Amino acid sequence: MRQKGRRATGLLAAVVLAGVAGCTPETLRIDGTEAKLPPNEGSPGFLDRLASLPTVSENDACRGMLLLLDGQDKAASFRQRADKLAARGVLQGNWRCGAVRPITRGRLAYMICRACEIRGGVIMHLTGPSQRYCLRELQSLRMMASGSVRGHVTGMEFVAVLSRADIYRRTGELPAIMEATSGGQ
Repeated sequence: MRQKGRRATGLLAAVVLAGVAGCTPETLRIDGTEAKLPPNEGSPGFLDRLASLPTVSENDACRGMLLLLDGQDKAASFRQRADKLAARGVLQGNWRCGAVRPITRGRLAYMICRACEIRGGVIMHLTGPSQRYCLRELQSLRMMASGSVRGHVTGMEFVAVLSRADIYRRTGELPAIMEATSGGQ
C-alpha cells in the first residue's frame, strides 16, 4: 500500500512539475483558422482601423507582428499567420489561439519580446520568456503601461506598443520623449 501511495505522489509531482515548467506538447491549437481580415489592407489602413477598436483580436495582433517583422502580411488566413509566427518563435507552440479572441497584455508582451529579441532580466534568463515576465520587462522599458497579464489590449494601446516596438527593433532603444510619455497610453 505504501508503494502505491509513493508512486501516485511521484506521478502527481511529475504532472505538477510539467505544468509549472510549461512542458506541454509543442502543437499550436487554433480556432477560427480561416478567419479573414479586410483584403488589401496596408499598414496605414490597418493601424487606422485598429486605433478605434475597444479590443484587438489575436488575428489582428498576428497581422501586426508580421507587419513589424516583415513590413507586410501575405498570409491569407489566421492559420497561416499563426503558423508563420510560431515557426519564428513569436507565438508559443503550446498556446490555444482564437482568431476572434481578444489578445491579452501578457500574450502581446511575449510576442513583442520575441519579435524584438528582448532578453529580459535574471528571471527571464533562468526560466525563459513567459507572459508575466515579458510584460514586466516591457513595463520596465516603458513600452507598455502597467496592467494585468490577462487584461485585454485596446486598439490605441496596440498601435502605441507596435510603434514603440518598431522603433526599438530599428534602433535598440526608445526615444526619450516616448520614455517620458509611455505611462499615459
